[in-house]
Amino acid sequence: MNITAVIPSLVEVDKDYLELCVDSLRATVDWPIVVVTNGGRTTQPFPPGWSTGRCTHLHTKQQGQCNAVNIGAQWAPPTTDYLFIINSDMYFPPGWDKNLKFKYPVFSPNLVEPINNSGSAPPFLKADGGFNLEEFDSDLVDDYVKEMIKTEKGKTETGFNLPFFIRKDVWDTIGGYDVKYDPWGSNSDTDLQTKINLAGITPRRLRDVLVYHFSNKSGTFDGTHQEAWQKNWDYFDSKWGFNRDVLGSDVWYNKDMLPDAYDDSNFHPDWEMKYYEE
Repeated sequence: MNITAVIPSLVEVDKDYLELCVDSLRATVDWPIVVVTNGGRTTQPFPPGWSTGRCTHLHTKQQGQCNAVNIGAQWAPPTTDYLFIINSDMYFPPGWDKNLKFKYPVFSPNLVEPINNSGSAPPFLKADGGFNLEEFDSDLVDDYVKEMIKTEKGKTETGFNLPFFIRKDVWDTIGGYDVKYDPWGSNSDTDLQTKINLAGITPRRLRDVLVYHFSNKSGTFDGTHQEAWQKNWDYFDSKWGFNRDVLGSDVWYNKDMLPDAYDDSNFHPDWEMKYYEE
């Protein structure tokens, strides 16, 4: 199985987290990694080897997660079977990938988040591994993940979260992220998830594949971008003809993502339900 990892980064605010993310991933798997740093005005140097070997580093001054991920996906080798889309504030402990199974067209690992992260979503596990790099205890996280991999072994559920694996042909079919959600990206993940459902795919979560997530390190959702959030919410509503509140969607467990009477929706691409029989 050929995997290409894609990591978008708002480099001027998350560079140190990005380094940890890349280093931990390179230490655990031998996959090509494409890092797309965006929104910066600097050519700040990165660690040796980032633009050679297993890691390609691209940079764009245009800010936005959607644009960055789409660019990274375009740089994936032509032999790529799955893309692995990652947030830069993630750490990959030894053995995190032990139970990976590529039986679903779209699936996510589960996350481990700091115990003091009050905004942690219901599916995620919690460990006292530190909310930031200054507090980070890699030994504690490594030991916790090692034990929880055993506890959660074989457990799967419907659900979607970053990081996620998506088959490359599915990504190409649905067109990746919608860049109209940039520069702040709110609602873009729900838009992508809804497109995955519209293609006839129910994404899964592998609870025994675990990644540590510091969370909220880019500043994108720190409460200072309410106007951008509202713009994106209104765009989603106008594009689809519904929103999460109308449907009562549970995005974490992928429930009620599409209305029962979908014919009344505004968005009907030619790939609608293409993968339903899978």
